[in-house]
Amino acid sequence: MAQAEAVRAVERPLGVYVHFPWCRKRCPYCDFAIAIAPMDEVPHERYRDAVLAELDERADSFADRRPVSIYFGGGTPGLWQPDCIASVIGGVRERFDGGDLREITLEVNPTDCRPEALGAWLGAGVNRLSIGVQSFEPAELVTLGRDHRFGDGAAAVEAARAAGVERISLDVILGTPAGGHGQSSVARAADLAPDHLSVYELTIEERTPFGAAARRGELVPLEDDELAALYLGADAELAARGYEHYEVSSYARPGCRAVHNSLYWSGDEFLGLGNGAASFRRTDDGGGERLTNVRSAASYLSSSGGDRVAEVLSSSPRQLAEERLWLAMRASDGAPSEAFAGRGDLLERLVADGLVDSRDGRVRPTIRGFLYNDLIARRVAMAPAPGVVTE
Repeated sequence: MAQAEAVRAVERPLGVYVHFPWCRKRCPYCDFAIAIAPMDEVPHERYRDAVLAELDERADSFADRRPVSIYFGGGTPGLWQPDCIASVIGGVRERFDGGDLREITLEVNPTDCRPEALGAWLGAGVNRLSIGVQSFEPAELVTLGRDHRFGDGAAAVEAARAAGVERISLDVILGTPAGGHGQSSVARAADLAPDHLSVYELTIEERTPFGAAARRGELVPLEDDELAALYLGADAELAARGYEHYEVSSYARPGCRAVHNSLYWSGDEFLGLGNGAASFRRTDDGGGERLTNVRSAASYLSSSGGDRVAEVLSSSPRQLAEERLWLAMRASDGAPSEAFAGRGDLLERLVADGLVDSRDGRVRPTIRGFLYNDLIARRVAMAPAPGVVTE
């Protein structure tokens, strides 16, 4: 809670997301905007220059905001040359007069956490690593098509700590149709005592190799009740280890919530740079505007200015208020009770179904509400909408 309050204390906080699309290989479950290339063919400097040019073009739209975080996602941004990462961090600081950057996260793979790379990342300004372990079981790693093997995850955490990395987050996937389906991986991840854990259910996307395998009957996803049991088991395991379940898929030690991701769930603004990156800014009428860049890395590199943007979506004040409400129901802090005023019997039905808890002037999702968060979102969308939602 203290960290969330610190974020809100910054006047008009802003998160900056930087997408680096290149990977050595595509994992069969991945549907992100990535590109596959040998590392000696990745246009490191050219992509850096394109991102910095976009920053220069877009920063004025967020001129009165104060960046509190930079998040390098992908793809595999740990493969980007550290001097390019440093240039982007420096560019954000320069364009926003230093900002209030308290968290600079870099997504990395376990096998990339070598001492020389770790030192270079720290030297570039990174203070938090998100390590894509995904599983600690050999059979699951093979099924997931990961490029690391058993033991690499724990070794990466040990190396990061030895190098002096301040904050470490681990990603774990639940529901892999192999091994223990991720259950033992949650416990093994907790054994390493990271500051933060992201525990995701495996999603089978249509245009991925997993999607094609599922259509052919070669991959059988777990049933919903099996996934629910895994989710509840992970929640109990991590609660017993002292982790706070503060968002549907996120767990943290006290004071170690993800600053950047918390901006998304609280409805704050963010600037996305790079191919496939999305931005959100509030408009003067109380609504909002979302811009999503072209998905292809090649198209991004060959574009400039507004040509980089593939989609613009505008939200009215009413639509934005509705969205902020269901986003708030993804996080343990929830929303003030006044946010439900004028929405018919929505709150009463959510309480009756055990999806939320309403007390002390605040509405918070229960563990059942986390488990059935899509249901909450649908009900919010179907409920009568008031003209104004109180903060």
